This record gives sequence, structure tokens and C-alpha cells, in this order.
Amino acid sequence: MDLKGKNIAVTGATGMIGVYICRALLKRGAHVIGVVRNPDKADFLRREGVEFRKADLLDYASLERAFVGIDAVVSNAALYQITNMNWEANYGPNKTGTENVFNAAGKNGIKRIVHISSVAVYQFTIFGEIDEDSPQVNGEAREGGAYRATKQLSEDLAWKLAMQHGISLTTLRPSGVYGARDTNIMPYFKMAMKLPFLPIPGLSWPLVYAGDIADAVVGALENDKSAGSAYNTTGDGRDFADFLSAWHEASGKGARVFKIPVGLGVKFNFDKAERELHFRNKPFVEALREVFAEEPELLA
Repeated sequence: MDLKGKNIAVTGATGMIGVYICRALLKRGAHVIGVVRNPDKADFLRREGVEFRKADLLDYASLERAFVGIDAVVSNAALYQITNMNWEANYGPNKTGTENVFNAAGKNGIKRIVHISSVAVYQFTIFGEIDEDSPQVNGEAREGGAYRATKQLSEDLAWKLAMQHGISLTTLRPSGVYGARDTNIMPYFKMAMKLPFLPIPGLSWPLVYAGDIADAVVGALENDKSAGSAYNTTGDGRDFADFLSAWHEASGKGARVFKIPVGLGVKFNFDKAERELHFRNKPFVEALREVFAEEPELLA
């Protein structure tokens, strides 16, 4: 799809990842419609060219109205709160919300969706790499807890409804996402970096920059052959200690980090996303400099 002049709806546009997605689409010449409950949450996007339409994931009728005249949807809105393990709180936006988005898109005759899923759908292992065909948790049995189970149910439902409505679907599966305006992991890193010294085990869990996820969304929409495929859009084998060391290098301040070698962690294969979506896993220092420029409060 040539994005220039296309009407692309982004659910959850005012969230951390959503802002990056909107900006990446604007750069490609798309007319971006942010479908959100509270447009005032990111009014700066309106000034950058985003049109807002109010809708709620749990209100099917509002989504049906919001999707009128749309060429493609980025199904991005979901609940992710580290501290929220409540089943119903996760099930509503993650599963029911996905159902409403796809049915509303189908009702409007929309034939292209990129759905933001998560590596949370997988059964984690420290033995070998996890690729797109690796075993997943059983969402119906609530394996992995509320967030992981409902994300698995969400993606599974997305594929079923896409087939039912004749929608060309691509799903992206990010790992831990960081960026400006993050309310989940970045506040904890900020607190940790206030210490003078920080010894930390070198446990590998991939972190990926929200800007890289946004570029993968663009890559998926522009590559029609990506329809019907899922892609791991994750960080590589670097660990939290590497990330915090990069924080110190990018900011010139904060804790001195000392990595305690462990040699364990979960690794994901994202070769397919690199080949087909031009996905790039930006170096921590480069990405963090962009984050700090946009959110200098992280260094206060």
C-alpha cells in the first residue's frame, strides 16, 4: 500500500507506542486518524496533523462511527500495566476490544489491519531462540497470567475475525517496549539510575524502542506481502545492565552500572521482520538520546 493520502486509523494513538506510530505514518504522507477515548491526552499530535475521533474499545458503536472512510487500521490500543494482574481489567480491552475493532472494521469494509500483539503470547524458554512458530500459552486456560493470556486470546481472535471479514492482517509481536511518555518501565529505570552505583545481574530480556515498532508498522502496511504473517519485533540479546549502562552514556549522568555475569535469558528471532519489514533494532544509546530529548524529565 502506498500510504500517501491514505486514511489510516490508529487506536490507542495517545499512548506511548501510539504516538510513535502516528508520527511514522505522518512522515509517509498518510492522513492519520487517532481513535481514542481522550484526544486531549496528546493534543500535541493534533498540532502535528493527526485528526482525532472519540471512541472506546468497549463501545462497538463508537468504533463503527470512527472507522467510516478509513483505508487501514492499526489495532494498537490495549491494556498493559505491570502492576495490573486483574483478569477482567485485562480481558476487556485486550480481548473484547479486539473483537469490537475487527467487527467495526469489517462493517466499514476495511480490508487491511496491522495488529500490535506481544511476545507475551509465547511459552518462554531459556533454551534456544523463540521464533514466530514457537509454542504459545493457552489463553483460555489463563496460562501466564492475565496480561499474557488475554494477549494470546486477542491475537488468536484477530486472525479468526480477519478471515471472517476478508481482512488482510499482519501482527507484530514486540518485547518490552521503551520510549518517551512510558508509564511502565521507564519510571523504574529512572529511580534505579539515581543510585551512585548499580550492580545488576546480566539477565537477558530484550527491550525494543517504540520508534522501531512504529517503523515496523509502516513497513507492514507498505509491504502487501506481509499480510497473513506474524513478526517478532523485539530487541536482541542485550540485557538490563546493558540498557542502564547506555542510559548513563546517553545522558552523561546517573548510576555507574556493574554487570554481574549470569549468561541466562530469553532470546527471540526477528530475522523475518528485518527481511520483510525493514525492521531495525536501534542501539540503546541512539534511541535513549531521542527519548531524553523528548522527555528531559527522565533525567531530573
